[in-house]
Amino acid sequence: MSVITESLSQAELVKIGKLCALDWELENANTKYYTHGYHPYSSKYIPQIPNQLISTFSETNDLILDPFVGSGTTLIESKVLGRNAIGIDINPLACLISRVKTTVISKTTVREIRNFLTLLQDDVAHIRGNITLFNYGNKRPILDYQSLTDNLHHNIPKWYHKNVVYELATIKNNIETIEQNETRDFLLVAFSSILRTVSNATSGFGNLMINKKAPPKNRIFEKFSVGVENMIQDMYDFGKEATNCRATIVNRDSRNLGLGDETIDFICTHPPYMAAVPYAEYQKLSLWWLGYDQCDLDKSLIGGRRSRSDTPERFFHDMTISLSEMKRVLRKKGYCCIVIGNPVYLGKTWKLNEIIKETCTDIGFTFLKEISRGKYHSTVGKMKEEFILIFRND
Repeated sequence: MSVITESLSQAELVKIGKLCALDWELENANTKYYTHGYHPYSSKYIPQIPNQLISTFSETNDLILDPFVGSGTTLIESKVLGRNAIGIDINPLACLISRVKTTVISKTTVREIRNFLTLLQDDVAHIRGNITLFNYGNKRPILDYQSLTDNLHHNIPKWYHKNVVYELATIKNNIETIEQNETRDFLLVAFSSILRTVSNATSGFGNLMINKKAPPKNRIFEKFSVGVENMIQDMYDFGKEATNCRATIVNRDSRNLGLGDETIDFICTHPPYMAAVPYAEYQKLSLWWLGYDQCDLDKSLIGGRRSRSDTPERFFHDMTISLSEMKRVLRKKGYCCIVIGNPVYLGKTWKLNEIIKETCTDIGFTFLKEISRGKYHSTVGKMKEEFILIFRND
């Protein structure tokens, strides 16, 4: 993994030399500071990685792009470092989470959120007092359980005890009455963040399986309320450090970025691990409750529909298109950093680091350096090593 010195200027040699001298293992690092810990999200990279890369390869007020924004890690760090940023993701849940994590809320919004919790508590008390009925509100009709579940995704009742469905539906329907976008979205993320823990899913597994002997779950509102208060505190910490730079979230396909040529100063991203991480499957409870279908999302994801025999071919084809789009929008001599691991799929380890290096070189990027991490322990689940690939757009 030597530096390609013939391709580097003296300034680039210094920058990359400093990066190589860093401890990338970060074994004891806090990875949930600011708003990074808001919501579970599979296979995201730790914030220290984009922080170092953004600091090294961009300047204050530059425009940063993450075309696979996921839960918004790159954009949070960009905003703290004084960079404007655009995050693109085809997953609507990812966009919601990223938007909330990068939007500093006002004291007025905090008061609205706490007032909402007070009023919501009264509705929850009514539900608990008469668990066979569901009250949508003072001026809304009373519905029985069957009527309630008719308005939900058909799979939801399979995954929750009946009392949990009542409380979750009470929370969700009250949130939907909020007109102010920032308040509503903030509460939706808090709501989504508890959906797996209060479900009947078997714990200890990344993938979702129903535990037929799941113990009773209660105090759902209290779990939601605690989550909201923790988010408010984390947002307070983030707000003290965040700059006024813009963080823009776009629900769009990375294969068609919709951005002008050479408009981006720096790209920092963590693409999907081919078919190793079934993002839509892992997130299906949140997707169902928020009105989306994981099957529809899975069809559109790069590396989705992983049971198909042509999954690797589709993944590499689509990634080539995305990488070409990234090159198109990146300014000349701008840098692109891609963080990736090598997953095991169909019993084979796929060396995505080598494939991405080759693909990027073929489409006109200049490969500058590869830095690996994961020497001492597993950093990314089953993948023992993670690679930071650094390119320049020549």
